[in-house]
Amino acid sequence: MFRAPKMRPMKHRQPGKSSQLLGHGQRGASLLELMMAITVLGILLGLAVPAFQDVIQNNRIVAQNNEFISGLNYARSEAIRRSDSVSICASADGATCAGNTTWSTGWIVFADLNSDGALNGAEVVMQTGAGTADGIAITSPALTSVRFTGAGRLPGAAAAGTFSLIKTGCTGLKAREIGVSATGRVSTRKVSC
Repeated sequence: MFRAPKMRPMKHRQPGKSSQLLGHGQRGASLLELMMAITVLGILLGLAVPAFQDVIQNNRIVAQNNEFISGLNYARSEAIRRSDSVSICASADGATCAGNTTWSTGWIVFADLNSDGALNGAEVVMQTGAGTADGIAITSPALTSVRFTGAGRLPGAAAAGTFSLIKTGCTGLKAREIGVSATGRVSTRKVSC
């Protein structure tokens, strides 16, 4: 015959130290603790936001620098590929050369069939570069256009040229100087604002 085991009555435990360690009996955070946490969070955000804005500004300058260098390098590589003159000039409308030394409005790359550094006649625009944004300015002391020969060099006795890329409110070594050497090589370096 089968016998069921005897059941013992359950004992109720009194809350002691071990149950308090498990979180029984806690009621939540006090107002003082919440205010301290908010204060610490505010201090951390106050330190992080300006540094984050600085990173964003620097990234915009680097992106614009890389876009402009890409346009110059594209013009040079197309000149070599075609074995003919290719020019890049400042352009406000993406269809004509502006004829000034302010490149912030944009630029165009075109096959310069008559090697005059200006878009005219049957010459075709191969690439357009958008104008700069966020207060970034690209200027040159003397260059209204850059023409590369079929060998990828600047023509004849053409001197090397430079461009300045700077953002309004820039501080420290965050501006860029972009150089085009007589051999057609494009370089960039950080300069002070």
